Amino acid sequence: MLLEKLLDKMYRARAQVFPPAKEEEIRLLRMTLARNKLPPLPSDYMTFLALTDGLIWNGLRFYGVASHERTEQNYAFPSLLEVNTDFAERQRSQGLLLVGEKDEDYIVYNAREKNYQLMDRMDLMADLALPRFFDVLYLFTEDLVKSDSVKELR
Repeated sequence: MLLEKLLDKMYRARAQVFPPAKEEEIRLLRMTLARNKLPPLPSDYMTFLALTDGLIWNGLRFYGVASHERTEQNYAFPSLLEVNTDFAERQRSQGLLLVGEKDEDYIVYNAREKNYQLMDRMDLMADLALPRFFDVLYLFTEDLVKSDSVKELR
């Protein structure tokens, strides 16, 4: 699977990954999001969570089911639910699920348009839309992929 190969390359490039979320934990997160009137988890993001419950690499952050203590950095990496509770209060329109961040951009899943979008943090305007989570991850790791001779990811 392409996502697994890409995550493996990121891990070898010193990405911080977390133990995979269990199926029951993902199911509970889905119900909690619905109860809080937040957009649903897309299926490809659930696949990501089943491989790693969050990711940190080169300023790129994707949130998982649980928050994770990072004692060496003296903070807790927040959960998807935590960041979305705050994000829902700030967003102008409904239907957006914050899944990650990179530099000055939020990475959201737009449930209405069924795509992932990079949104400017300041004006919440979408700069780019991509159909799959893999495409988002690949966008930020393209140089890593190209630096290695793994052609099957392209």
